[in-house]
Amino acid sequence: MSDELLKSFQQAYRNLELLPLIETKDLDRFRVNYGDEVIEELEQLVEDSPNGDGKIIFTGHRGCGKSTLLAEFSRRTQNRYFVVLFSISDTIEMSDVNHINILFAIAVNLMYEAEARRVEIPKSAKKDFIFWNIATARTGTMFTQ
Repeated sequence: MSDELLKSFQQAYRNLELLPLIETKDLDRFRVNYGDEVIEELEQLVEDSPNGDGKIIFTGHRGCGKSTLLAEFSRRTQNRYFVVLFSISDTIEMSDVNHINILFAIAVNLMYEAEARRVEIPKSAKKDFIFWNIATARTGTMFTQ
């Protein structure tokens, strides 16, 4: 294989690396436009939550655009909602992914960002989180970072 062909192949491989498109420059280069309808449907799901605390689960194969869609959603709604965008893979070892560690990572990232933005977190919420963490640790499930 010639050097030129090898370099071309290596660049193509790098272009196909399946990482979330979070940064604006990456979105501009590689994003597939979902159309406004999908984002509007997602916004409606959030707004229709009866208690304002609904949960929406995204599933799909690796590289199908879940994180990219959520990044776009967060950009469009960050002025109306408290939006925290992060990757579980930055917080949890991939070999230790389970529902408890995912919930813990979400709570930690939300609290971290709330404190960074000086958003008041009720003491009762912090207390509940600490006691939940202690109870979870006692059952043998540990968070790794």
